Amino acid sequence: MPTRIRIATAFDAGQVHAIYAPAVTESATSFETEVPSVDEIVRRIDGTLTTYPFIVAERDAEIVSFVYARRWRERRSYDWDVEITAFVKDGNEGRGIGRAMYTALIDLMAAQGLANAVAAVTVPNEASSKFHESMGFHLAGTFPSCGYKLGAWHTVEFWWRQLADLPDEPRPPIPFKTFRTFPECEQILANAAGMLDG
Repeated sequence: MPTRIRIATAFDAGQVHAIYAPAVTESATSFETEVPSVDEIVRRIDGTLTTYPFIVAERDAEIVSFVYARRWRERRSYDWDVEITAFVKDGNEGRGIGRAMYTALIDLMAAQGLANAVAAVTVPNEASSKFHESMGFHLAGTFPSCGYKLGAWHTVEFWWRQLADLPDEPRPPIPFKTFRTFPECEQILANAAGMLDG
């Protein structure tokens, strides 16, 4: 069955939780130290979708990846900037899922009128750094030893990408709760899914 890329729902929270939990308990990929509950994942999905995309890749009723955006910083001048996060279920790496999901997320955010995306990568992680570079991101900075987890200090790279040409007078970004009703939204998701299973 083809892989489908679609907007996440509350019913996906259990599978999203299962993909995310090892990043909390077993690595410094996430700097969270306590695994959020499934109810908290529901809250995060619903809260994100008000303003930004939260999408999943689904194959044979199984979630194999999820990606989402969130606000970068709180000042109003940052209204056009987002931080993005992506996870691929163990055993599904190297199949182009991450590339398709990032493509969908980037295209959705650009169509909303967002301007810049930032991704944080705990290093060393050569595969992730190379992936972001291949997706048009540029290394914007490194924060040495900025997070302590699992008995060690960890360094984080911040990768940046401009999503679209910057207008002189930008309009407010379209909230995702509105943009998801546009035909363009489903077309972007379908185009990204078309990168898979070929």
